[in-house]
Amino acid sequence: MSEQRIGLLGGTFNPIHNGHLHIANTVSKKLSLTQVLFIPTGHPPHKDPTRILVAEDRLQMLLLALSSHPSFAVCNEEVRRSGVSYTIDTIRILKKKYPNARLFFIVGVDAFAQIETWKTPKQLLQVCDFAVISRPGFPFSKLPQFGPLAKLDRRRLNQLDLGTEQAYPFPLSDQTVCHFLHIPHSEISASDIRGRILAAKSLKNLLPHLVQSYIIERNLYKRG
Repeated sequence: MSEQRIGLLGGTFNPIHNGHLHIANTVSKKLSLTQVLFIPTGHPPHKDPTRILVAEDRLQMLLLALSSHPSFAVCNEEVRRSGVSYTIDTIRILKKKYPNARLFFIVGVDAFAQIETWKTPKQLLQVCDFAVISRPGFPFSKLPQFGPLAKLDRRRLNQLDLGTEQAYPFPLSDQTVCHFLHIPHSEISASDIRGRILAAKSLKNLLPHLVQSYIIERNLYKRG
């Protein structure tokens, strides 16, 4: 039986949009993933919870958006837990749930650059593989020299920033690898979408159709 390779894409998904789907599709192809789990955050430690839509609505929008993508699924592990959600706790739970799978935590280079501020970051780099994707304005070459990252080849990181190299797999430990990936950028952002809804501007090509309909029907992002 071939190895199960599962991507883990976390976020508030407030709301989920076509940019998220673009990331999942692109990383899935580059790393030959068999599945991508979308993990909406419950109480993210780095964000103001009062600015995030309730979990029930975010979960429902995820289910609608992924309904036409058979290899994508929703994982509600964080929204059903009380208290603050930490990445390492979620990954440890999923490793027990999928003991024979290789897990790839998908994250933007902007967020990965702050990994020293995450809970138990050195242990985190040893519990699963990472897929670190390019983000506009956040060069790979500026990643911190933290733990195993101190041995990164800065020349290869520069090539990723220039787009002359598309992937740089870097061993984090004997069992985990960090895949630095240069992918086409998506200009779509959830904050822009929320602003467009408030300003009654077009949402064309920004959201899955079913998600847009759900937002309109429930008058979301206009409350208060």
